[in-house]
Amino acid sequence: MKAFLEYLIIALLGVLVIGSLAGAILDRPVFMSYAYSGSMTPTINKGDVFFIDPLARNPDVGDIIVFKVGSTWTVHRVAAITEEGYITRGDNNIATDQQSHNIPPITREQIGGTVVQIGGYVPTIPRVGNYLEGGLSDRGKILLGALLIVVGIVAFGGGEAQRSGKRKKFFVVKFRTLFMLASAFLVLMVAISIFVSWEVVPIEYSVTSAGGSRENWYQPGEEFQSGISVENHNFYPMVYYVSAPSPVTGLSTDKFRLSSGDKEDLTVTIVAPQATSIYTTKVRVNAYPPLLPASVMDRLYSVHPMVPLFGILAVVSAFLGVLYVISGMGSEDVLRIRKKRHSKSKGIPEVFRL
Repeated sequence: MKAFLEYLIIALLGVLVIGSLAGAILDRPVFMSYAYSGSMTPTINKGDVFFIDPLARNPDVGDIIVFKVGSTWTVHRVAAITEEGYITRGDNNIATDQQSHNIPPITREQIGGTVVQIGGYVPTIPRVGNYLEGGLSDRGKILLGALLIVVGIVAFGGGEAQRSGKRKKFFVVKFRTLFMLASAFLVLMVAISIFVSWEVVPIEYSVTSAGGSRENWYQPGEEFQSGISVENHNFYPMVYYVSAPSPVTGLSTDKFRLSSGDKEDLTVTIVAPQATSIYTTKVRVNAYPPLLPASVMDRLYSVHPMVPLFGILAVVSAFLGVLYVISGMGSEDVLRIRKKRHSKSKGIPEVFRL
């Protein structure tokens, strides 16, 4: 039973880390998030971390949902359901979002999940979000999750050994524990190196009848070109994929490979919208280490930019698994820590390397 609980905890930590990584890359909450304001007080206070069921995207009246409006994710309660979508309201707000902010009813496609409730109570971790918002970057959040996995491996990967006839106990660190630690760090570093290489390059311009009178001012419907640069800051080659939504009509290249320190200059062709306004067109750049065949990478990327990432991590994990089997080592003790029991040295560890 104890072993089952140990593996269950490690598995849950792993799910949270993977969810954090996916959420950071997709710019959306997956398994947990925190409140940016007090609109859901007292149910969810500002800074409280809450848990999300990402599969529950067909809520009823009274459920609390996480949904996206524009570029902002919001957590509010479903007040009513109409043919157009869901009417939402914060528990601390008088009016609904549709009345106070003129937001259209929320569609199912905008919903990222339903907040977990137990008997009508929303379990939260108070105020942690305040620190996450001001003190941790996306990379830091992923590293924090990885640290939890490492702690789990250390806590559950070792064991106690007792010599027959003696009361001296040893905390044993086995080869598999150290290998799991090294593997976790390697897989995490690969994931982070990919993640930090992804970027969204904004191209800002104005559409006005006075187009041409100033730099980056264009006439409605006018076709123009803008340049962006992509540089490989990693210590190894990377394969880059470039994509952009309308009104982008052309890219000088949508795929290229860069060695460490190299740079690629791209030309983006845009047709200005008809409505006069200030626009920002975002060009998305995704980079991957060339660990998969080019044809396989192209096929995976065509499904979703996240798919090649998980494919690469699967390859790295499989390689580490094969390496572990080939090594022929597993339960061998690498390190023993003995605690003396007599009063003068109680609690002082002695380390034995094997």
